[in-house]
Amino acid sequence: MLFAGVLRAAPVAAADTIPNTAAWRANTGLVTGLGFAVLIPSEGNVGFGADFSARYGIPAGPVILAPGGLIGGYYLQSRFIGALMVTGRATAPLGVLAPFVEAGVGPGLLTNPSDGGAAWRAGGGLDLYLGVVTLGVEVDYQAITGTPFKAWTIGPTIGIGG
Repeated sequence: MLFAGVLRAAPVAAADTIPNTAAWRANTGLVTGLGFAVLIPSEGNVGFGADFSARYGIPAGPVILAPGGLIGGYYLQSRFIGALMVTGRATAPLGVLAPFVEAGVGPGLLTNPSDGGAAWRAGGGLDLYLGVVTLGVEVDYQAITGTPFKAWTIGPTIGIGG
């Protein structure tokens, strides 16, 4: 999954309460992203799609907790898959590195034939902050209950801003 950050807001908390590192600055306040995904299903051909996500990072001790949302559209095995999820992310900035875990749940649908259920995803990754550029890797598993949609997304992440 390839992510390119399109907007990064300044931290909301007082400057003396947040470490002044690129990893902390890039994960606090409003963070949005546009992602392009390659989907690897449990069986059949590989698919592709895109996600738009937004989260709001709140410092909580040594981690940043970020409630947010995601809307995704994918094409896999002659079917369109859509998902709208409430998400959560926990990031632990460690210098220029920031490991994270994330999860989401919400409604999901498939076409051809029409089908739907609860969409969910869970995964994590590791980001490396190099000033205003972020490089990383992310792995997620996602599914829509009651349907045949189950897929891994894996790939590099690229962020701009922060």
